[in-house]
Amino acid sequence: MQRLSPLRKQLSEVRLLLREHLAWSPRDYIPGISRRGDRELFAEELVGAVAAEDDLRVQYDDAQIGRVALFCERLPWDSEFFGYGVARLSAVFPLDAPLHRPVADYAPALEQLLDVARRRNIRYLLAQIDPRDSALLRAVGTLGFSLIETRFYHYGPVIVSELVERLPIRLATPDDIPSLARTARSCVNPFDRFHADPFIDAEAAGRLMEKWIKESVLGRMADLVLVPDMPEPTAFVTYRYHREHWARWKVKLVQGVLSAVSPELMGWMDKLAPEVNHVLHEVGAEYSFGSTQATNRAIIFFAQEAGARFGRCEHIFRIVL
Repeated sequence: MQRLSPLRKQLSEVRLLLREHLAWSPRDYIPGISRRGDRELFAEELVGAVAAEDDLRVQYDDAQIGRVALFCERLPWDSEFFGYGVARLSAVFPLDAPLHRPVADYAPALEQLLDVARRRNIRYLLAQIDPRDSALLRAVGTLGFSLIETRFYHYGPVIVSELVERLPIRLATPDDIPSLARTARSCVNPFDRFHADPFIDAEAAGRLMEKWIKESVLGRMADLVLVPDMPEPTAFVTYRYHREHWARWKVKLVQGVLSAVSPELMGWMDKLAPEVNHVLHEVGAEYSFGSTQATNRAIIFFAQEAGARFGRCEHIFRIVL
């Protein structure tokens, strides 16, 4: 007999199971990282506090595959911004070890979750899937999800070298927001999940890019925003420090988040890595990581020239309900 039930009453038990038995975690490719610590953080992300109206995490019971947890939640900020219900499926795991079951059939469980999402007025559902999760990849294919982005994660050590030629950079200020917002909107990346998905309105995607850089400069989406030292800069890079996780990771790891360069400043990023490493070294960072799309060869080649290495990939699927 198949049955779907809310997962919220078992979250403490589920967190302990995930912490001990997860087969992978988002940053397990970083050299020297505590894989246990990263598993703990991943488990806490999956079972963390979610408002009742946004909580779509459910347990599926089936006589053949046993208990399966589907970690899904409505994204209130995204839903308000786009004007329709947006949700994210972050993972699907059995609730008994082993948690990695390559030949499991998750399609019936996922199909029931989609019915729940429809009843909760979800219009757009994302699924972030590790390529190792072949069972979930088959399930989303069976149910008609579309692949809209394959992400490429890379990493590198924060190495400080003597700067022969300095690149004039500075921290962004609120006065820079208008020119940075124009840059973020105009420098369209056709491969990111917003611009690659024809369902998402192009004008809304542009407004979202403007919103993200504004929030980054104001310190709500980034800890560091670097720009060329010039009036009305039209290039930027942003980083998050993640200091609150350094002790558990046992690595001082920072994340590159956003970047854009106007045609007038093309080549600025090529010279930026040594300057950025000096800034990151001053805050104590040992490694940095970031992501782009597997199709974005220009950024991948630039990062490799700066010493970055491949970490992992991630597939982003979506279904319109």
